Amino acid sequence: MSEVLWLLLTIAAALAGGFLFRKLRVPAGPLVGALLFVGILSVCTGRMFMYSSLKNVTKAVAGLFIGMSVTRETLKKLATLLKPAVILVAVILSLCLGMGVVLYYASGLDEVTSLFAVAPGGMQDMTLMTMDLNGDAAVVAVLQVLRLLSVYFVSMPVARYFSKKSGMLEAARESEKKSAAQKQALDAPTKRRRIAFSAGVAVVGGVLGYLISELVDFSTLVLVVSMVVAAAVNLGTGKLYMPRIVRQITQMMSGALIGVTVTYDSLQNLKMALIPAALITTGFVLINILIAVIISRTCRIDIATAMLSSSAGGASESALVAPDFGADPAIVTVLQVTRLVCTTAFYPVIVKLLYPVL
Repeated sequence: MSEVLWLLLTIAAALAGGFLFRKLRVPAGPLVGALLFVGILSVCTGRMFMYSSLKNVTKAVAGLFIGMSVTRETLKKLATLLKPAVILVAVILSLCLGMGVVLYYASGLDEVTSLFAVAPGGMQDMTLMTMDLNGDAAVVAVLQVLRLLSVYFVSMPVARYFSKKSGMLEAARESEKKSAAQKQALDAPTKRRRIAFSAGVAVVGGVLGYLISELVDFSTLVLVVSMVVAAAVNLGTGKLYMPRIVRQITQMMSGALIGVTVTYDSLQNLKMALIPAALITTGFVLINILIAVIISRTCRIDIATAMLSSSAGGASESALVAPDFGADPAIVTVLQVTRLVCTTAFYPVIVKLLYPVL
């Protein structure tokens, strides 16, 4: 079967799983359903395929939706994020390093592998850094995938529970209903013009973000620049509009991109690392909850936003599902990007310093 046919099959599986889980009202259903369906087929066939360049497309669309949600009140909130950002980075680095030390003494993995297996940064970056320090990159790659899966299958349902308990989820649904009613009042030609205009803004923001990210070698800037461009246009014109279904399909494509990384070989490697897998899954969920509680209580950020901001998942994926949890996608993006930047910059340095001690 040609590459194109496997691509189409992957997209079909992502859409089938995403729409099914959305109908079943699973937390972050479009993303989780797509991830699960594509992941299962990837394990069974070893041939599921998505162009990696689609990551930039999903980031550009995510940036558009985040920018559309930015208001002048949001800008005031963003100006107060220094304190939660410092708390988030300090606590998550400390706890992850601690979990890495526990993993080292409990699992029999070497020091470098143990510390990078629990690094809350980009999977590719952490795996490459493991290779540089002569750790077991294959094990780190598998456990990093497990870290991401623990976010989507455990942490996000927990975030939804807290959001529902606090009343944020119901408030978000009411707000979304009002927004949808306002948009329904637009006539069809106006909707089409605004969708085309918004698509153009997403393309401009995505291309600009891609060029800047290539210049500084930091791919997450595609999301950040797209968000900034969309927010500026929306605040200036108030004419950005994109149907909710587009955000949900983007979530499905994000799930597919993660799902294709789950393979039969990775599951086989996981069988040989059951203790590390159990520690990582439990540890990241507990760390996520602990940091969210600290940020929520000390920085006056609602619990759903704090949970998604402190989850060790992808910035674009967390921001895309934020509205479904009653969370603020702009705050989630800023804190997630801060976490990623600081982890990528400081974590390897700390590991090098800690390595001789272990």
